[in-house]
Amino acid sequence: MTEITKAHAEWAVVDRLRTMLNETPHAEYNVTQSYGLCVAILAWVMQRVRTPESTDNSTEDRAAISVKVALDGQNVEDLPWALNTGGSERQLHTSGDFKGFTAYDFLKWLRDASCHGDARQVSPVNSGSTLGGFEFRASARNDRERTLVLTERDLRRIGLGLAAMYCQALQSAASPSSIHFVEDAQSMCEERIAA
Repeated sequence: MTEITKAHAEWAVVDRLRTMLNETPHAEYNVTQSYGLCVAILAWVMQRVRTPESTDNSTEDRAAISVKVALDGQNVEDLPWALNTGGSERQLHTSGDFKGFTAYDFLKWLRDASCHGDARQVSPVNSGSTLGGFEFRASARNDRERTLVLTERDLRRIGLGLAAMYCQALQSAASPSSIHFVEDAQSMCEERIAA
């Protein structure tokens, strides 16, 4: 057993959110659960990947910087983001507002739309009395307002993809002598509340 480092804790938190998002959804509140877990992953990772290259001081800094570089190199239409920017408008998640966006630009916009105090506008999308997803509306700094509807499936795909990318980057950035990085990170326990 080794000391649990900040990099281990970073990995464990994001991986636990990913694991919860990947589990069988709550029978009654699956859309709300997927929204909450996706937004938590989005808030954590997108804040972290904005680490300036000039402050590359740790394993987690190097991992965060590598994720931003990777996201800058991906188109928003590529998997796992798979945002449909040109298909039928009958699909809930189709939006030409994001055509040409990198994955980083899109995920930053989505983080701002869901987490940023002065830009956040999230509304439920219903079909009768059934919640089907959420509409996100926000404007980037010095840019026009954009709108996007994400279903429960979209929220899962985006959250799982971002969490997996970040955890893999943390694992890859770990010291070569740390061959048990994942096992060490998974050994971190959480305080339990007595029932």
